[in-house]
Amino acid sequence: MEAKVVLDFSSVVWNENHFQDDAALHYKLASEVVMFIQAFESCNNLKFIARTELLKNVMGLFPYNITNRPDLSDFKRRAQHFLSNRFSDFVSYDKDDDSTINSIPNIYYNYFSDALKVEISYLLAEIHNSANNYIFCTFSTRWQNNDNLKTTNHSTKEHDTIVHKKGKYTIYDFYLNKFRNIFEHNPKHDKLKGKRIENGAWVYPLTCFDGEDTFFPQNLLDSAIQYGDDLYNFDDVNQTFVCFKNHLDNKFHGYDEDIKNVPHKIREEFHK
Repeated sequence: MEAKVVLDFSSVVWNENHFQDDAALHYKLASEVVMFIQAFESCNNLKFIARTELLKNVMGLFPYNITNRPDLSDFKRRAQHFLSNRFSDFVSYDKDDDSTINSIPNIYYNYFSDALKVEISYLLAEIHNSANNYIFCTFSTRWQNNDNLKTTNHSTKEHDTIVHKKGKYTIYDFYLNKFRNIFEHNPKHDKLKGKRIENGAWVYPLTCFDGEDTFFPQNLLDSAIQYGDDLYNFDDVNQTFVCFKNHLDNKFHGYDEDIKNVPHKIREEFHK
């Protein structure tokens, strides 16, 4: 199951005067953003929605001067890498000129450039008018209550909101609870049954599963790459590709796959 996430972009677009007034708050924000990025990188099926124009505006307003300080170098490195090198994890959307949509609380900041404000308005229109449900990710230094983000014009829509704070619930916890693909073994692929023909077709075992401990197949599933409706990974221990198939909701079973049946694109990903 794939989920789409909206980032509170004020977390990476700062105002220098605000920083001078309360540097401690921004140092705390920086640590929360690093924690968020680390958590997100563990979420295999999460995507962010953002237009390329929005990301370019954010990168143009990134607080380069402030973050040249040695004690903010980790935040700078991780945030820039996340925004500039992970565009494949961002899903775009059509531009919607509906300027009547507001957010509660307001996620516009006066110090945002006019171009960024326009892009945020497109973002709000997307999450308000779309039939999809989005998760809003923000931070304790930016969010002063525990309420969910709401978008409103003639109607109000509430969005799941995760407020990142040290030692508290993160996007990864949310992902584990709601969106993680879960390994569920199919006895047809028992390791002890081996490779065999059933009803005229080859059936392959799942060598990495001992019949009890799901740790290894779940790890493979967590980092598997999608191709069509299936997910693939390479089991380095048993030197075989593993194909995972969805059989119910977010439940997947798996089996060793003969390399000749693995899509060429997947083989290239694993250099096989």
